[in-house]
Amino acid sequence: MNRQQILSLPSMPMVGNSYPKGPYRFINREYLIITYESDADAVRALLPEPLQPAGNIVAYEFMKMPDSSGFGDYCESGVVIAATLNGEDVNFISQMYLDDEPPISCGREVGASPRNSRTPS
Repeated sequence: MNRQQILSLPSMPMVGNSYPKGPYRFINREYLIITYESDADAVRALLPEPLQPAGNIVAYEFMKMPDSSGFGDYCESGVVIAATLNGEDVNFISQMYLDDEPPISCGREVGASPRNSRTPS
């Protein structure tokens, strides 16, 4: 196996990859999002620099992912904090929990999750 073949693998190990090769499609997702007001000092403590709190609003999200290409059916939940980065609104994923290993590995290695993600416009 040459260098290019190794770099084209979706993940390691070479035999029995941790997750499938993309692109990935997530359809028919179901969401439950609970938004609540939290303690401002607690919110500040959870945000890494250079993020700044955008108030003291926090969201708990639960997602049912019944039809995800290559991953099958799994669930995901997490805590998201509204923040700003250089004056731009962002969401900071403070905690994320999944009930299936392949999307966990893929999210960390390909999607850099938990991560900062842009707030949809």
